[in-house]
Amino acid sequence: MQPKNNTSAIERVDALIAHIGISQAAFARRCGVEPSNLNKRLSGEVKFTDNYFAKIAHAFNVNFEWLRNGIGEMFAEEKAIGKAQFAAFNQMLDANASPVSQNIISGDNYQGTQTINATEGKIAALEQKIEAQAQLLAEKDKLIARQEQEIEFLRGLVNKQQ
Repeated sequence: MQPKNNTSAIERVDALIAHIGISQAAFARRCGVEPSNLNKRLSGEVKFTDNYFAKIAHAFNVNFEWLRNGIGEMFAEEKAIGKAQFAAFNQMLDANASPVSQNIISGDNYQGTQTINATEGKIAALEQKIEAQAQLLAEKDKLIARQEQEIEFLRGLVNKQQ
């Protein structure tokens, strides 16, 4: 079943992408779809389906009803999980790598998985921002080094003229 108003769905997905602060391509990859596939939906060429909304909801812990129909808040209710609990949970999952033991440990807790997925999405977005800032700082350092070389060159010319 498809939502009645695709334009509103497009607006909600656009709002979500803007809120998360990542590119459409990164958003699509995180949802497990091709960026061109997402682009067709955002341009109105293809309508969003419930399955597509489910992928987005799962990837970013978004409230499915908000995404599909505009009902409720953007994000599903999240249980508070601290950094230490999150790290401990990941260590348990790493230590028990079989799918059966992972299901037992996690209790197939959909809400917990949603919270972890949302946290991972936010971490990925922050990592991208940090990488972009690191690149800008590296460019700034190169410019400063080039300017310092030019200053030394000009000082050398001035000293030769004196």
